[in-house]
Order: sequence, then C-alpha cells, then structure tokens
Amino acid sequence: MPDSTVTVAFTEQYEALIWNLAQQKGSKFRNRVKLKDVSNAKNAYVERLGLATVQQITSRHGDTPLNEIEHTRRMLTPADYNTATLLDKQDEIKMLIDPTNDYAVAQSNALGRQLDDLLITAATEAASTGVTGAGSIDLYQESIGIDGDGDEALVGTLPAVATIAGMTLEKILVMVDLFNRADVDADLPKHWAVAPACISYMLALTQIGSADYNTVRALQAGKVETYAGFSFFWTNRLLHDVVTETSHRTLAWAQPGICLGEPKGITARISERDDKNYTTQVYAEMSAGAVRVEGVMVHECLNKLTYVAA
Repeated sequence: MPDSTVTVAFTEQYEALIWNLAQQKGSKFRNRVKLKDVSNAKNAYVERLGLATVQQITSRHGDTPLNEIEHTRRMLTPADYNTATLLDKQDEIKMLIDPTNDYAVAQSNALGRQLDDLLITAATEAASTGVTGAGSIDLYQESIGIDGDGDEALVGTLPAVATIAGMTLEKILVMVDLFNRADVDADLPKHWAVAPACISYMLALTQIGSADYNTVRALQAGKVETYAGFSFFWTNRLLHDVVTETSHRTLAWAQPGICLGEPKGITARISERDDKNYTTQVYAEMSAGAVRVEGVMVHECLNKLTYVAA
C-alpha cells in the first residue's frame, strides 16, 4: 500500500471520528457523569468537600471563628483498553473517515460499551477512599437501596429481591424521596439507567404512559425520557443482584455522584502489518478509570428481569 494512502491527517481524522462516536453513540453513560482530566496519572483523586458550619455572633469585636471543613477523597485508577481490525481493500481504507463507515462505528461502539461497563462497576462496587486510596467502601454501606418489592433497604444492608416487582410508581417516588432527604441539589441533573423491561412497565403506568402526564412525542416512540426529575434511559448492560441473580440492579444518580477520569482521549493508528501480507490494521485504544464520588448521590433499585403484562 502506498504511504500516501494513510497520512497523518487521515489517521487524525479517523481518531477524531471514533472519539466523537464513542462519546455520543457508543456510550450511554459518559455524558451523564462528572468528567475529569487526570493528565496521564497512574492514580487520580477526586476531592470531596464537607459541609461548612456557622455560629451566631454574640459579642462585638469577638474572635473570628475558624470552622474547619472536612476534606476527603476518592481514588480512581485508569486502565488501558484497545481494539484492532484488519482491512484488505483500498476502498474500505479510504472510507474510514466516513461517519457511517461500519469499521469506525464498530470500534467506537466497542469502546463505548467498555466505558459503560466501567461506569456501572464504579457505581456498584467498592470505591477506593482515603488520602492514598487504601480504604474502600461498598455502595450499600453509604447508600440506601430499594428492594425488589419497593421497600427501602437499610444503610449497611444489601437491597433484597424479596417479592420482586417491575418498575412501579411507588419505587420512583421512593427514589425521589431518597435524594430529597439527603439534600441533594434539586437542580443537579439526575439520571436513571434501567433495563428494557422497566420501560415497558413504566409505559403501562397511567401516570407515565398517558399524554396528560408525559411528552407525547416520546410516548409515540415508546420512550420515557423524563419523569419525576429523572432522565431515564435503557441499557442491556446492567448487573443482576449479587445474591439471587434474579433481578436487575437499576441505577439512579445525580451527575456529580460518579466520576470518569480520562488521562487521554482515544488514540488511533492506521498502519501496514508486514506479518499479515501488508494488510492495513486499524487500531484504537483509550485509557479511563471511574469512581463513585458520593453514596448519597447514587442509589440502586432492584427490578424484575422481564416484562409481564398485567
């Protein structure tokens, strides 16, 4: 293959294309969390600032009070991920920078799925805590979950499958209450990742499935875009409950509650493989890490795996 076929500019165009696709279409979670540039660090830390306090002034010319604000941190550790494809035809190579090109879409989707898995794991698994990240805390230790029947779980207790139900209005209202009781800023964007079955259950609810309560255009498309302050979206990548594996662990969070650190964007290379009869290899890699920042901003709700009509 002539060198002129794959110039630096061409590679950069492809790199920008798959990075854009991975953000907008490949990943459903990335634009719904806090983003942090971690500058090629081995480990990165997300600083957390506690509440400030005040006191009444009771005398003139008194001493200025010094009220320390608690500083804590969470650690995320970026890891590297990659994917590669071999191309034989010159016309396929020339089409790589077309946004609809199958190879660009496939690689960006693969990277996007990896980002989603990374963020789901960060939301649900132990978060590294402390000055050096040596400590850890599980989600159920700092967050109140919702059992399968809609009851609240106790802090320090895993949500129980119990009598498992689909998504109900009661579960949604309990989730609203959890955020409000924790004083989470009502103006922060809040998201809820659910399984496809949850959308079906929600559309069957009068309060959600009726045009009197929700957006007509969304309902006509079989979607529930927003309700009760949450932006809902479905994904097939949610985990099952850890005890019985008979329910989906749907996740609701305020945007700053989960942080994604990216030391660098997606790096792409297009080069010849002399060990493969000089076939062109299209390669892409990324580095990313994530961590749950605030337990009161991240909650899980157990829901039935499949939709069963009433």
